Amino acid sequence: MTFSTVRGSTPLYQQLADMLKRDIESGVYQVGDLLPPEHELSQQYDMSRHTVREALRQLAEGGLVTRRKGIGTEVRARPLEPRYVASLSTLADLFQYTQSTRLKVFDEKWITADAKLAALLHCQPGQRWLKFETCRYPVDNTTPIAFTEIYVYPAYASIREKIDGNSVWIYGVIEELYGEPIQEVTQETDPISVPPGIADILECEPGTPALHTRRYYMGANDRLLSISVNTYPRDRFTLRTSWRLTRS
Repeated sequence: MTFSTVRGSTPLYQQLADMLKRDIESGVYQVGDLLPPEHELSQQYDMSRHTVREALRQLAEGGLVTRRKGIGTEVRARPLEPRYVASLSTLADLFQYTQSTRLKVFDEKWITADAKLAALLHCQPGQRWLKFETCRYPVDNTTPIAFTEIYVYPAYASIREKIDGNSVWIYGVIEELYGEPIQEVTQETDPISVPPGIADILECEPGTPALHTRRYYMGANDRLLSISVNTYPRDRFTLRTSWRLTRS
């Protein structure tokens, strides 16, 4: 394959860097693999060694490869997917977020909260919940934004028939089926590392830094309707919140 016939405003070294980046992204070169030596790339793409060296420097600056004297150019990471940004300041914003994503259910089961889970869910030990294990995706992308565990109060168990698919808002389904509107949502967020058990589902390495976000959905009289526990791997999701000061 030659690159010498490619013309345009983009420099040749950048064109080569983009092609190598696509090869890394598609799996032609896996993390840990060595890229071909400079002289082989030069012959393969009909470019000067200087152009090849500059393309590799671009990849190294982007954190995709590491260059080691006497070893070669090693792939250290795949290109990152675009980050999903959610601006959640109102319940309407939360609804809009669910409308621009899709939900896939992997498992559902009845559980009884032990002491550890009860502390997470802010409930009493021994309380039963219907638990769904799900992933949420952008509508037009197959890389998951988040692994989400959804805990539903037993009285609302029949929502299971409506929650797998596009643009599903669990709490809107509860309101639709049971006439129980959400009055308040409380959110707690802290940093964690992605556990091995869900790293494969999220298509990331175990131990990857992530946001751990819990949302508690309350109905009338502070009645707890449902809880979602979300794990967002780094560089895939930004949670943006704004406050406005109103002066009396």
